[in-house]
Amino acid sequence: MPMHDGTTTAMHFQGDFMFSDVIRHGARFSPRHPAVICGNTVLTWSELELETRKAANALMDAGIVKGDKIGLLLPNGIPAFVAYWGAVRMGAATAAISPLNAGDALAAMLNNSESKLLFTDQAGLELLKPKMAELEILTASDILVFGASQGLRDAQVFINAGRLDEVDVPVSGNDTINIVYSSGSTGTPKGIEVSHLARHHYTFGMPVHFGMGPFSVALVSTPFYTNGTWAMLSAAMFRGATLVLMPKFSSTAFLEAVQRWRCTHSFMVPTQLSRIIADPNLASYDTSSLKVIESAGQKLMEAARKKAEDALPYTAIWEVYGTSEGFATVIGPEDRERGKTESVGRPMMLDDIRIVGPDGEELPTGEIGEICAYGIGLMKGYYRAPEKTAEQVWIGPRVRTFTRSGDLGYLDADGYLYLSGRLKDMIKSGGLNVFPSDIEQVLSGHPSVREACVVGVPHAEWVETPFAYVILADGAAETADELTAWVNERVGKFQRIAGSHIMPDFPRVAYGKVDKPALRKLFSTLGLGPY
Repeated sequence: MPMHDGTTTAMHFQGDFMFSDVIRHGARFSPRHPAVICGNTVLTWSELELETRKAANALMDAGIVKGDKIGLLLPNGIPAFVAYWGAVRMGAATAAISPLNAGDALAAMLNNSESKLLFTDQAGLELLKPKMAELEILTASDILVFGASQGLRDAQVFINAGRLDEVDVPVSGNDTINIVYSSGSTGTPKGIEVSHLARHHYTFGMPVHFGMGPFSVALVSTPFYTNGTWAMLSAAMFRGATLVLMPKFSSTAFLEAVQRWRCTHSFMVPTQLSRIIADPNLASYDTSSLKVIESAGQKLMEAARKKAEDALPYTAIWEVYGTSEGFATVIGPEDRERGKTESVGRPMMLDDIRIVGPDGEELPTGEIGEICAYGIGLMKGYYRAPEKTAEQVWIGPRVRTFTRSGDLGYLDADGYLYLSGRLKDMIKSGGLNVFPSDIEQVLSGHPSVREACVVGVPHAEWVETPFAYVILADGAAETADELTAWVNERVGKFQRIAGSHIMPDFPRVAYGKVDKPALRKLFSTLGLGPY
């Protein structure tokens, strides 16, 4: 670049491409292509650009500035989607709250997030009403309700009043895009603060692994308040693909959406997948467009995965393991062809994984310890909880801050990761370490077992002993005693279960994960022990 005195100075390009830029980009280069679909409503990229532009301007006109937090207590749908991305476009961060939490937790999460406005609907408002007095920042006038009745602020009117002026708020990689609240079963969930850069973990990783392109159609079957939903959102948005939103999951709604919109990709938890393959009408739907299902949250038992592969012959079943704090491994058909069926895969997009012993030292290949990880997707920390963030850190090679997963596992010689269970769920029986996942894997091989969960329960001699909870497959008639005898013939002596109990379903926390603490508490009410 020439200067007046004839000298030159170096020129460099600047301006990061972050999530605030995505919709503007899609509207410019794919204006008529469908961006988001829910029910019978279809918004093209140009239409989505206008709707989110109005939402962003409405927020700014209401005094919201870059870095402020916006709460969402809404089911998946166009209103939530527009509010969400309107906030992202003007540099605010969203805190999507699960309606599955009790009133105390709802108020605590909104207080922790420092949300200055809340978008909700009538159902969400009813959940929140008993706790309004406990809100520290939000007042009644800060709550915007879709479908508001008289006397309440109407969220749709608020958005519709937004100006159509261009929105161009500079956003950097370290700026916060959202706060995800963990699905813990005890206490108040922790707020996981995620940056724009961290969200690129999914943007670049998922399309590479799963072949997502601009003409893909991603079916969002998990709620906005779960971290894994971003596996679909970020990848599809950055590729200019189409998103199909499910307000509420059911196997029928899922199969109808796949057939109607020719969906190509979906992310789900094993419970959802099991309901799809058990649907008696599955064969009557055309699922040939569905190329990839990403299953996460819990490892699929081999028997369940094989059933899914048989029931969905056009679909590659991939598994994603990771934590909301920010790392992932993936495993797919080619890995299983190489004999890695029991693994959860290898790290995604340059994630680094180390296995750490109780003394904080890294363990060699093949030894079981806590899984710690480092990568682009790591959270900024637990929001407003520096002491909890510090507890999460393991200092690894090159003085990198790895996140502790709380999971036990090991790496094999080929770099594949294997899970051995949760650190806090490991059973100490007679001084020996018993990993519930090993017993659950055996139980899942019984043709009458749909899902199994093993927990440690008190034992007079061995301190703890394994106990199994089981959900039977449809039409199965095995008794608990028969299942106990069957599994104990197939596991090591120290792994034998003291008993089992058949249930119609397990208690679960958000994201469909089994609530193991609740199952341990349940044992004391069954009158089966002590052993």
